[in-house]
Amino acid sequence: GSGMAVRVQLPARFQPCHPGQFFMVRCGATWTPYLRRPLFPSSIEGHTVTFWGIPARNDGLEWLATQPEGTHLDILGPFGKGFSVHVHDRHLLLVAEAPWAPPLLALISAQLARQGGVVLLVEAATAADLLPPALLPPAVEYHTATADRSAGHDDTLDAILDWALPWTDKLCAAGSAPFLHRLKRKVASIRNAGPTDTLHAGFAQALAPVPLPCGVGACLACLVDTGRGTHRACQRGPVFDLTELG
Repeated sequence: GSGMAVRVQLPARFQPCHPGQFFMVRCGATWTPYLRRPLFPSSIEGHTVTFWGIPARNDGLEWLATQPEGTHLDILGPFGKGFSVHVHDRHLLLVAEAPWAPPLLALISAQLARQGGVVLLVEAATAADLLPPALLPPAVEYHTATADRSAGHDDTLDAILDWALPWTDKLCAAGSAPFLHRLKRKVASIRNAGPTDTLHAGFAQALAPVPLPCGVGACLACLVDTGRGTHRACQRGPVFDLTELG
């Protein structure tokens, strides 16, 4: 489709990267643009990482798309705290809005290697915005929904979540603030058996939808109010328990 994958071989001196962590990449041969671009791996194989996205929506990827194979990159990282999936979490549910989905893809290979199950739910505006199924291993159960009803289920993923959430051991999510707020309410209404729709910590994690201009906590542009204090997403996150977001 309109997406592009960039595979990068990192030197051995780099620390191991975990799904949900990010790299700061200088996407230009000069100091224009000045700021590095935060890129999340969609695949991690030792010191080889792959970044996937749509160049038209990410000026960093747009520049990378013009570079020939073998280009040396100015790259720092990995930064932040990623997703935490326990070996006993046999059924993994990944839920995302299409533009935010690539970081979740990095969770798939390790889960399948443990003989675990993976269900991926992606919501998009149109069919053209969805992740191509060819990006996914055949063992992944992939469901989609589009706002214009051009593909997948109608409108939203709510109906799919009704049957997926009860048997899920761990949920990992990524999307805009309104999307995560809606997901949080949905999860709480299904997973909580008490009199109030309160989501309990430990079941769901999400990537905070905040800018990451510096990656080191200096600019304070990535502050997240967790309800128990304000934290810098590039240091404390960018992955938080879903109870701490929205």
